[in-house]
Amino acid sequence: MMADQPHYVTRGSASHSQLIGITQRATPLTVVWTGEQRVRFSDFQVNEIAKDGNVVRLRSIGMNDEPTSQQPLQEKTEQISEDKAPKVEASNEIQTPEAIPAEQKMEISPEEFAALASLVNEKFAQDLVKLFNGDEDAGGQKVTSVSSGPLEDKSKRGQIHGEVRRIFKSRLETSTDDTGAITATKVPLRKGKKRNRGGRGQPDDKPTGEYLHFTLYKDNRDTMDAVNQIARMLRIKPQSIGYAGTKDRRASTAQRCSVRYMRQRALAGTNSKLWGIATGDYEYRDDPIHLGQLLGNEFVITLKNCKVVGESTDTPISTRLETMRTQVQAALDHMAQHGWINYFGHQRFGTYDIGTHQIGKLILGNKWEEAVKALLSYDPEIAAKAAAGEIPSEAMKRDEYARHHACMLFLTGKDVGKAARIMPGRYTAESCILRHLTRMGTGSLKDYAGALTHITRGLRSMYLHAYQSHVWNHVASRRWELHGDKVIAGDLVISDTDDAAPPTAEKDQDGDEIVNPGDEADDDAIRARPLTDEEAASGRFTIHDVVLPSPGYDVRYPDNDIGRFYEEFMGREENGALDPHTMRRLRREFSLPGRYRKLMHRFLATPSLEMRLYSDDTEQMHPTDLDIIKSAGSDAARGGKRRRDGPDDEGANKRTKTEGGGEDISHAEANGNADAEPPAAQDSAAEPDKIAAVVKFQLGSSAYATVTLRELMGDPPEQAPSDKPAKGTTDDAAT
Repeated sequence: MMADQPHYVTRGSASHSQLIGITQRATPLTVVWTGEQRVRFSDFQVNEIAKDGNVVRLRSIGMNDEPTSQQPLQEKTEQISEDKAPKVEASNEIQTPEAIPAEQKMEISPEEFAALASLVNEKFAQDLVKLFNGDEDAGGQKVTSVSSGPLEDKSKRGQIHGEVRRIFKSRLETSTDDTGAITATKVPLRKGKKRNRGGRGQPDDKPTGEYLHFTLYKDNRDTMDAVNQIARMLRIKPQSIGYAGTKDRRASTAQRCSVRYMRQRALAGTNSKLWGIATGDYEYRDDPIHLGQLLGNEFVITLKNCKVVGESTDTPISTRLETMRTQVQAALDHMAQHGWINYFGHQRFGTYDIGTHQIGKLILGNKWEEAVKALLSYDPEIAAKAAAGEIPSEAMKRDEYARHHACMLFLTGKDVGKAARIMPGRYTAESCILRHLTRMGTGSLKDYAGALTHITRGLRSMYLHAYQSHVWNHVASRRWELHGDKVIAGDLVISDTDDAAPPTAEKDQDGDEIVNPGDEADDDAIRARPLTDEEAASGRFTIHDVVLPSPGYDVRYPDNDIGRFYEEFMGREENGALDPHTMRRLRREFSLPGRYRKLMHRFLATPSLEMRLYSDDTEQMHPTDLDIIKSAGSDAARGGKRRRDGPDDEGANKRTKTEGGGEDISHAEANGNADAEPPAAQDSAAEPDKIAAVVKFQLGSSAYATVTLRELMGDPPEQAPSDKPAKGTTDDAAT
C-alpha cells in the first residue's frame, strides 16, 4: 500500500545498498550519523559545472538592458516587469519557407553532391538542394519535403542524417519513418514583427548565432518537465531544447540549455507564465548543448536533525555539535585526500519493486515476455482503487493511479485496448509497449521483442546500463574487499597508446553509451591494458589509475582474480546466467559494447562543511541563486508592484491560462500536497535544539551525490517497514 510520505527523504538502508553491490567504503568512520534530506527542496541545490570548469549560476532573469554582464543584479531583474514583459507569441511567429532570391540560392560543391549521391542516389541529392532553395517541382508546386525511399542499412541512414545536417547547416530536418525511408523538410525560420524588438532604450534582439544558450533555474521540477513546459509555451518541440544532463526534481538547480532559432525576448516572456522555472543569462552561439557536455555538478546539501547513531540524547546539544563537527570534518578531509569507491547510486536502479537492472537482465537473457511484464508490473491495491473511481485530486498521483490501472487491464486481459488509451504519456516506456502490442488488435499481443525495441533508445539503454552498473558495483566491492587500495598485477589502466579503435558511441549525461546510435561520433574509443607484475610493484601507478569495465563485447577484463569474478558473478542464475565474453545479441539494439569506469572518485574542488544549531526544520540554511537575485533587487522592488520573476511560493497554487485557452495545473496539483514547499521559518526566539550540516562539494559528471553522502555518514540503520519510501518515490541524486 502506498502511504502519504513526509517532506524529507531518507537514504537507502544498508540491506538495499548490499542488493545493488554497495558494501565497501574507503573512509574510516569513528561515528555513523543520520540526517534528514530535503525538508525543503532548497535544502538540495545542484549547479552544473561546464566543461571549462565554471559553475553555472543564474545571475539575471530575462532580458538585459545592455549587452553586458557587468550590471548590478537588481537592474537585470527589473527588465521584465509585469507591465513591460512581452508576450511570447509576439516574437515567436513562424516564417514559412519562401523562395530564396537567386543570388542567395545554395550551390553545394561537387564533392558534397557526390557524397550525398553515393549514400542514396543523384535524384535525392538534387531534391535536397531544391528543397533548401525553395524551388518548384515539375508540377509548379513548391517543394516542401523530399523522401529517399526505403533504406535498410541503419548505419547508412545515420550517415545521411549527419551529412544533410552538415552540408545544409542544420537548415534541413530529417526523420526516418517505419519503412526506413528518410524524409527531409525545411526548418522554418522564426521572426518577430517588423518593428524594433528592443523597445525604448533597449537594443535590437538580433540573433548572432543559430542557437540561443540560456541558464535554466528550476525549483521542485525535473529537467524534462521544465523543458516540456518551456517548449509548450514557445510552441516548439521539446527536442529542440538541448541540455547536458538531467538534474534532480526535488531540488533547486541551475544548468545551461540551448534552443535553436529562438530570440531572447520570446524566451524571456515565459518567465512570468511558469511556476518553478526561470531563465536568464542569454547568449547566442553557433553550436547546441548536447547530453554529456559537462564537467560535473556542484552540490550544496543541507542535512537536518543530524544525530550520531547510538548517542545518548542526554548529552548536551553543544557537546554533540562539537563531536559531530570534529568527526565529520575528519571524514571529509580523508575523502578529499584519498577518494572513495565510485559506485553507481540507487537512482541508477529505479525506485519500483522491480529494479531497472532486473529488467535489463531479462532483456539480455532474451526473456522478452518476462521483461515486458516486469515493465508493466503494478500495485493491485492502487489499480483496484483506480478501477473503482477513487482517483486522487493531485495531477501527478492521478497519472500514477492511471498507470497502475492500465497495467492491470492489460496483464489481466480485461481490456487491452483501454489499457493503451488510458496510459499517461509521461510513462514513456509503458506507453510505447502498450501502443505496439495493441496496434493490430490481438494479432500483435505477443510481439514482446518488437515492443521492447519500440521503447525510445535512451530508455532502452537505461535498462541495459542498469544491469551493467549492477555488475560493476559488485565487482568493485569484490576488488576492494580482496585488495583494498593496493595496485596488483592484472589491474586495468587506461592505455596511452594510439591503437586504432572504433568510434565511441553517443553518450548520455552519465557518460554511458546510448546503445546502437548512428555512426556519427568522432572520438576514438578508450582502451585499457593490464599491468604487469613489474608495473604493479613499481609505484608508478596508484589506485586512482585503476579502471573496471562494465560488461560488454568491446572491453577487456582484468587479468587476475577480479576478471574471473565477472564470469562467476554474471553466471549465477539470479544474475541472468550470462557470459561477460558474449555480450553481442542478434538484435543490435541489445548488444552492449561496455566501457571503463575509474574505481575511485575524488572531489573536483576542496569541499566545505558547516555545522550549526537550529530549532525550526523549515529554516533555509543556504540561499539559492534565485534568493540572491531577489535579495539584490529587494531595495528597488520595495514600494513598487511586486511580480513573480521566477519560481516563488507566492501564487504557486493559482491556476494560469495556457496558450490554447485551457488551464495549467497548479503547483499543488502537479506535485501533491506532500510535495509543496513548507513556508520558510521566520526569526524565532526558540532555543536551538537540533543540529544541521551544510555540505558543499563538486563531483564529476558520472558520480552520485548519495554515494558521496553514504561514504561521509556511514550506512544508516535498517528502516522499519512503515518508514520505507513508497514505490515510485526517489531517494537518490545523480549528477
